[in-house]
Amino acid sequence: MDVDFLDPVSDRLLAHNLMLPDQIIGRNLRIHTQQDGFPDLKDVRVVFLTIDDLAQEEESLHFRFRKQFYSLFSGNWDFSIADLGQLTSGESPEDTYFVIQSIVAEMYQRNILTVLVGGSQDNSLGMFRGLSKMNTLVNITSVDARFDFGSAGELVSDDSYMSKIITEKPNNLKQFTNLGYQSYYVSQEELDLMQKLFFDAYRLGEVSSEDFDVEPIIRDTDIFSVDLTAVKASELNSAKGLPNGFSGAQICSLMRYAGLSDRLNTLGLFNIPNTFMTDQLLAQMVWYVLEGYCHRVNEYPFSVHESCTKYAVPLDEDTLIFYKSHKSHRWWIEVPKEGIYNNNREKTLLPCAETDYREAQKGELPARWWKSVQRSMH
Repeated sequence: MDVDFLDPVSDRLLAHNLMLPDQIIGRNLRIHTQQDGFPDLKDVRVVFLTIDDLAQEEESLHFRFRKQFYSLFSGNWDFSIADLGQLTSGESPEDTYFVIQSIVAEMYQRNILTVLVGGSQDNSLGMFRGLSKMNTLVNITSVDARFDFGSAGELVSDDSYMSKIITEKPNNLKQFTNLGYQSYYVSQEELDLMQKLFFDAYRLGEVSSEDFDVEPIIRDTDIFSVDLTAVKASELNSAKGLPNGFSGAQICSLMRYAGLSDRLNTLGLFNIPNTFMTDQLLAQMVWYVLEGYCHRVNEYPFSVHESCTKYAVPLDEDTLIFYKSHKSHRWWIEVPKEGIYNNNREKTLLPCAETDYREAQKGELPARWWKSVQRSMH
């Protein structure tokens, strides 16, 4: 891998590490350093890097995030983690996208989860291209108060990273899901576009509800992109954020589900305010990704040949088929690939919740199942 664009971790951070207990994360990483060079990635399962924000060292995200993250105690984790250092931004955004694309693609080939910290959310385009070049269909989940399709007053614009993802050729975007949009920041035209493209969007109040099961949605994602302004400003002690948003506990819960997803390949945390409270929360968010990763159960791709119980629910014209895993107790539902539900068509499995099964028993079609069927017909 070309590491010319990755700067080593500063000696001041390494010196800070030495003053802390042996059990902290910073003492149990493979770190890109000036003295030892780029770390050996053999047997590494997760890597992370920061994206340059051009601030002075002690004020930079590179320094602030690591100081907090290194100081946390490790969980009972049985895998190796590497700190790749700091990505120096290119002369243009496209240069940065290209470097991110190269890193994500190589880590994908090595079966390593990549975590990017810093920069703006348009770097999600580089993450997408990294997986798309592997000729794999990609599911993206974005945690954001907005959809980011276009600039102010425009439904779709050339400088929008989501518009570029939608129009990339060849187009390997399978599904896009937004978690936590706030209605007053989203136009009706954008909602109509989401509906037209059969994308999924869930309002902040819906995702924050105790009755909402977000795990099946995140379980099916390849790229998890988080705009930190989706966290309420008071949680970050930030004067520039939004008055409403996820709480710190809620965003950490989403991070754990992301790490738990067997399918997730890359995760990005973007638009990060410069506050001490944010630095702490950011470190804890990455900690929860690792905690979730530790508890992966290796059920992707899930198969009907797995140890599971099959449930058939007859409806007026269809019979919905559900599966419950004996290993994880999670649920899946069959979806016809060609949109017509009969026994002669090839089917895929969509993650779902037990509540979807209970609704089907009452004669209600699960919303995500129906949208998936519609998507497969176009």
